[in-house]
Amino acid sequence: MLKTSVLLWILLTIIIILLPIGITSFFFSGKIFKKLIRLLNKIDTFDALLRLKRDIIHLYRTKFSGLRSHVHRERAPESKATIQQPHDTIDEIIRSKSSVSKYPDADIHIDDEQDKTMVIKKRKLLEKIIYDALGFRKDGKLDEYEKKIIEWLAIDQEDKDLNKLLADLYFTMSNYKKALPILKKIVDMDPKDHKAIWQIGEIYLTSGDFKIAELLIQKAIGINPTNPKYYISMVELFYNTDRKQDAITEIEKVIKLRPTNSAYMLTLADLYQEINDFDNAKKYYFRVLEYEPSNEKAKKKLKELIVE
Repeated sequence: MLKTSVLLWILLTIIIILLPIGITSFFFSGKIFKKLIRLLNKIDTFDALLRLKRDIIHLYRTKFSGLRSHVHRERAPESKATIQQPHDTIDEIIRSKSSVSKYPDADIHIDDEQDKTMVIKKRKLLEKIIYDALGFRKDGKLDEYEKKIIEWLAIDQEDKDLNKLLADLYFTMSNYKKALPILKKIVDMDPKDHKAIWQIGEIYLTSGDFKIAELLIQKAIGINPTNPKYYISMVELFYNTDRKQDAITEIEKVIKLRPTNSAYMLTLADLYQEINDFDNAKKYYFRVLEYEPSNEKAKKKLKELIVE
């Protein structure tokens, strides 16, 4: 009777212990039952029952706890991989260099893979156009150079650098009809672009609209007072409006910026001669010969002034 009760109690204990283990501990349950059957034949006293209980607990701890730690070690790398963040985002991959146009902007985040591919293709196309265009300009093929810039602008009409390249081309070719609207567009983009402002002033100066030209050129000088070309434009404007003394003042500013430029000194000497200031005229003709001894005009002018 005692053995029957003990057997029932053991079976109940085993069920309670093994139920949470489930299928994972099924393999070990066979061994447990075999050991229990061997031990059951030895149960004669209550002390033996206690020893059996301690053996079962020890078996559970050594077998199941080892199995549980093994499963935890197997799953740990997987869970870690799920929370690991990628080092390179799409924004970092497609970020452009300081020397290449404005695609793509650093603040723009492109999620769609197709959009990313399109941006990369566009950049490659622009780089090819730049390379081809610079080659044409170097070879003096301005027509092909113009076509390449226009092709580039078709991709990005609002790119300031592209517009400046085309405006400079037309301005250099004296095609002011084409240059003027592009230059005005550049100033709309950047009101402090002194070069574009000066070029617009030059166009008005060439057309004889001196009032507007003077305002624009003075504005360019106000933004950048270190460019000799801007002062030379003012010299021309003052000369054409019969303000020779003002022209002299402007050319003196140029010589302060470029004190060794004999062409500027020759212009100043000519202006002094025109207003009959022969002493200053001779002074600057001599200075021209100091920097350019073979200048025939300065030699001729000095002879005339010395004879007089």
